[in-house]
Amino acid sequence: MEITTQPTDLTEQINSWKEEVNEVREDAKMMRERLEQIVLSSAPREVMSRVEHFENRLLRQREVADEMFHDLKQCAKKLSAEQPPTVIHDDRPICDYDTMSNRMEIFQKLFIELKEDFNQFMDSEL
Repeated sequence: MEITTQPTDLTEQINSWKEEVNEVREDAKMMRERLEQIVLSSAPREVMSRVEHFENRLLRQREVADEMFHDLKQCAKKLSAEQPPTVIHDDRPICDYDTMSNRMEIFQKLFIELKEDFNQFMDSEL
């Protein structure tokens, strides 16, 4: 099936994803700061091992966010360099938009799961 997409629509979607990635970065930063508060307290050893677990997950989340942001920037750069009046595609828009869309869905899903786990941990520690 062939779909016509305006480059500006693709650019807007990519910019929206970049904003989402930045929001994830900010949320992850706040979660790390909350973990630092636990580390500074005299929490039991088992709590500290869970803190370390979340620190590792947040570190990996940051790495994935950085990779996503870089790839989105490259995709936007490719779009701006080509500038055709209309992009025609058959379920695979320019710069492998379909793949980027799938990656963003997975990125969002995994971060939501991380955030839910983190909030449950924090609720149990309060």
